[in-house]
Amino acid sequence: MTETLVVLLCVAVCAGVGVSPLASVISCDPQGPRGRALRRAEQQFAAAVMLAATCGLLSLWLLGKSGRPWWPMLVLLAVCVPLVHPWLIVRRLLIPLGAARTAYRVARLGGHPWFRDPNGGAVLSGVLASLRRRRHDEERSRWLRARLEGDRLGGAGLVALGLLAADAGDRDTARVVLASLDEIETDICPPLARAIALDWLVADAAGRGAWHELVERVADDPFPTPTTRLVGAAARRMLGDGTARTTVVWCWLLAPRRLHTLGLLWAALRRPPVGVAAIEPCDLARLAANAAPEPILGALALHAEIAAQPATVPVLPAVVERLAAAWDVALGDFGLRGGVRGRAELFAVAASGELLIARVQRAVAHDLALLVAQCGRQAEGLRRDTGVLRRAREVHFEEVLEGVVRDSAVVGGKRDPEMGPAAAWIAWVRVRAAYVEAVVPLDVAQRAIVYSEIELEVRHCAAWLWNERRERGLAQAMCLFLLAEAERVRDVEAAAYYRHNVVVGL
Repeated sequence: MTETLVVLLCVAVCAGVGVSPLASVISCDPQGPRGRALRRAEQQFAAAVMLAATCGLLSLWLLGKSGRPWWPMLVLLAVCVPLVHPWLIVRRLLIPLGAARTAYRVARLGGHPWFRDPNGGAVLSGVLASLRRRRHDEERSRWLRARLEGDRLGGAGLVALGLLAADAGDRDTARVVLASLDEIETDICPPLARAIALDWLVADAAGRGAWHELVERVADDPFPTPTTRLVGAAARRMLGDGTARTTVVWCWLLAPRRLHTLGLLWAALRRPPVGVAAIEPCDLARLAANAAPEPILGALALHAEIAAQPATVPVLPAVVERLAAAWDVALGDFGLRGGVRGRAELFAVAASGELLIARVQRAVAHDLALLVAQCGRQAEGLRRDTGVLRRAREVHFEEVLEGVVRDSAVVGGKRDPEMGPAAAWIAWVRVRAAYVEAVVPLDVAQRAIVYSEIELEVRHCAAWLWNERRERGLAQAMCLFLLAEAERVRDVEAAAYYRHNVVVGL
């Protein structure tokens, strides 16, 4: 009787610790995501103490009562492990077996590593198990996606959304959704979810041969995994930055799934070293266009040379300036205009020669705008703002404005209770990615006009997520981006509004 009372007393004490509320501090909102994560961790620790004490005391009691039985400890241990640390069973057993629904239900018990997003972590566990089947199942994917709609959407849930899109063949959506994880506050994004997203993005960039994008993405990761460390070293080797072969080999030996990455290792080791450039990028804009006999031939030669480069390779601003200068000379040549006019009359073309030249200028300006966008952040170093390059900015501005109006209306249309926050977030990250890429060639005035077109719809969507769906993390990520853009385009009123929203959401 005494042993029974001791066991019950220990269980009661541990249960009391488990249900005790989280201490409220000034720096932590008890109802915020950080407070909920700390409370779940506290309850999980209390449950672990309770189960450990119960197992130990019951085993001692049964050992003294019935002559050293060993099975009670094993039975209680089998009950304890999935309740205290279900991820061990999910990762080691259920995911390799491909049991998606069982993995979701077991991971839904909570625990490490999904304290910050328990429902999203459970769905992500199911998605990882589903991917082991190597065959897309629409019904299973629909079932997993429906599990996300029943709770708030965190970082692990976003990773699950991206992997579900990749499993369905929509890799573009998967790419933008997983890349948007950088905008989510760390309080609602488990570190393991970030690692899974980074591994997928790195593998995807390596498959596309986007080595510059891969190196830039890996360089921003403070805690790289063995896989990302291997792929990053191989990418630097492919770009010819002097990475030694032994470094790549050691990273390969320390990384998992070595048979799957053997091809990448072999390609990196076979890559010859890149020599020193004979022409510096700063001198490239001042060079002649290969001394062509006619200006149009020089411009076409430069244009064809740049067009032959992959879209994943960044373009230097000096290259764009040199091409724009060559086209300014070619399109201003009276011999070219006379030749076009004569051939138009010879072949009885309905359009006049000047109209044909204007169409060529517009096509060249469109290509130059795409090249400026391909420059990325270095496009701010463009010093030339005359001739065809100015026309490129104007053409690009017209196309961007039309696209932004259409895409922002899609974001506003996702404020439907039947669609859910996931569809709204996917629409938002698509608009954000298109906006960031499109406004690179624009000046501040044009950028302010484009920003005003998306700001109103996104503001309503963020308010809907915050007030009606209680998705504070997603809404705050939108407000942070809109705040940064409002300050960039000098919109004082919008910046004050979003600054207040960001402060309230902290």
